[in-house]
Amino acid sequence: MTSNQTQKNINKIFDEYLDNAPQNESLDEMIEALDEVIYKALLEMLGYSNSSPDQKKLVREKMYEFMISMDFNNPSLADSEKIIRSMGIKDFKKAAEYLEKLYVFRTKQISKVQSLNAQHPRDTDPLTQTLSRILTLNPSISANQAITALESGQYSDVITDSDDESIWYLSNGTEKSVSKSNIPSRLSRLRKK
Repeated sequence: MTSNQTQKNINKIFDEYLDNAPQNESLDEMIEALDEVIYKALLEMLGYSNSSPDQKKLVREKMYEFMISMDFNNPSLADSEKIIRSMGIKDFKKAAEYLEKLYVFRTKQISKVQSLNAQHPRDTDPLTQTLSRILTLNPSISANQAITALESGQYSDVITDSDDESIWYLSNGTEKSVSKSNIPSRLSRLRKK
């Protein structure tokens, strides 16, 4: 539950929105304004209202990620409709409570997915598999040596081309590229496994 001061701050955000909202806005402008209000309320509810711009940007990105991945037809997300209705009748305290429930529900959903992914890791791409084979042959290989090995032609079943900056490889029939500067971090991650 939100604290009294936090709730007052959230109510103030919604009151300012209602007081300053022009009546002749287009639907897109109204949605953008509402998006901004929800973002500010979420910052307040999570305790990030006085945070750095980078932290606020991260919250906004997570909010967008959260909203894009929501299935509003899912009965377990009925709180989303309740949020909108509560805001429509100016019951912002109730809207904040529903928003908090929705946030908790979605956090649990994300946690379940992350747990499943940890138990069943995704298959790695062909370049990572090739780097893993190279590491198996020479565990102490440097990044430059690994790049040279990739470009040697020995792994032409995966590596299709290279230049001074990038290496191209096949992944599921599609040609992809990776910057050579990313090879050291890939090797590092493979060594940690």
